[in-house]
Amino acid sequence: MKAFLRGLHRWCGLAIALFVAITALTGSLIAFEHELDAWLNPALFKTGDTRPALPFDTLLARIESQDGRIRVTQLPLDTPPGQASEVQVEARPGAAVGFDRLFVDPASGRILGTRKWGAWNWDRAHLMPWLNRFHRNLALPGPWGGRLLGWVSVAWLLISLAGVYLTLPTRGGRPWRAAWRMSPGARGLKLVNDLHRTIGLWTLAVALPIAFTGIYLGLGNEVFKPIASLFGPVSPHPVATRAPVSAPSPAPPISPLQSVVLARALLPEGTRDYEPWYFGHLASRGMYRVAFKEKDLRESALRVRYEQVFIDDRTGELAGRFGYASGTPVDRFLVWQYPVHSGKVLGPLGRALVALGGALIALLCVVGVMRYGMRTAAPRMSSNTASAGRGR
Repeated sequence: MKAFLRGLHRWCGLAIALFVAITALTGSLIAFEHELDAWLNPALFKTGDTRPALPFDTLLARIESQDGRIRVTQLPLDTPPGQASEVQVEARPGAAVGFDRLFVDPASGRILGTRKWGAWNWDRAHLMPWLNRFHRNLALPGPWGGRLLGWVSVAWLLISLAGVYLTLPTRGGRPWRAAWRMSPGARGLKLVNDLHRTIGLWTLAVALPIAFTGIYLGLGNEVFKPIASLFGPVSPHPVATRAPVSAPSPAPPISPLQSVVLARALLPEGTRDYEPWYFGHLASRGMYRVAFKEKDLRESALRVRYEQVFIDDRTGELAGRFGYASGTPVDRFLVWQYPVHSGKVLGPLGRALVALGGALIALLCVVGVMRYGMRTAAPRMSSNTASAGRGR
C-alpha cells in the first residue's frame, strides 16, 4: 500500500506542482484583494464625500444618464460613506463599450472611473481583477481553465491525504510527532526531505479545506453537486431554470425601486433583519435579483448566510429564491464552500491564514520538485563517481 501511495504522491505531485504553486500564490494575494485594489487605486475607491448615498432609484438613473450606451446590471446597496460603489454594467443593444465596471460616488452619482474585469491591461486598475481571473481559470477562455483547476484540486486532495498516511509511523518506529519537526543539523537531501514533510503537515489545516472546496468551485456542476445530491436534494438556481424572454424590455412595468421593496417583503422567515446587499437586473431573463445578507457577511467569523430574491420585472411576482434560509440542508452546505475556500469563514484571521498558507504551499511545491531532482541526481552522481574510480 505504501509503495502505491508513494508513487501516487510523487508522480501526481510533480504533474500538478506548477498549477498548485501559481494558484496558491495568486490565492495569497486575492485573500486581501479589496484592500490591495484600493491601495493601488485610491482615486477609484475613495470619494472624499461622506454624505449619505442618494436614493436607490435616483442613483441608478443618474448613473445611466451619464452614458447612454450602458445599462446597469448590478448595483451595490451596502457601500459605506466615503467609498465608491463598483457598479456592473453592460452595453445596450447596438452599442459597444470597452468596460463592464464603473466606480461611482454613491452620494452624487459621479463616475470616478471604469475598467473591464479580468482584462489584462498594463495598469494598476486591472491588476487585481486579472489575478482573480487567473486564480479562477488561468485566464483561459470558456470553462476549460476552471475545470482543469477543479481536477487539479481532486489530485491535490488525494496526494495530500496520501502524504499524511506516508508520514504515519510504522510499528516500532519513531512517534508521529517527530514527523512534524525538522532534524537538527540536516543538510542536502535530508534538509529538503524534512522541509517537504514538515511544511506539508503544518499546512494541512489550510490545504485540505482549500483543495476540497476547490473541487466545488472548479467542478461544481460536473462532480461536486452530483455527489452532494446523494445526501439530499440540491436546489437549481433560479437563473438556470428561467427561460430567456423573447424581447427584453428596456423599461419594464416593475421599476427597480419597486423590485427592492417587493423583495424585502418576500424574504423567508427568519431573514427579515437581513441588510440590503446588491440589486441586479437580468433583462434577458425578465427578472430582478435583490440580495440581502446577515450583518458582517464574510467579514466576521461564521457569517455566511444570504438570500437572493428574484422578482418578475413585468408582473412583480416572486420568480424564485436562493440562499441559506430558503435552501435545503445540502444547499446550506454548498453555501459554506466559497467562504471556506477564501478564508472569509473566519473573517480577517481566516484570510490571513489563507494568505500565509498559500505562500507556504507554493514553497512546498518548489521543495517537492527539488526533492525529486536531488533524489534522481544522486544515483547518477554515485554511478559517475564509481565509473571514474574504475577508470584509474
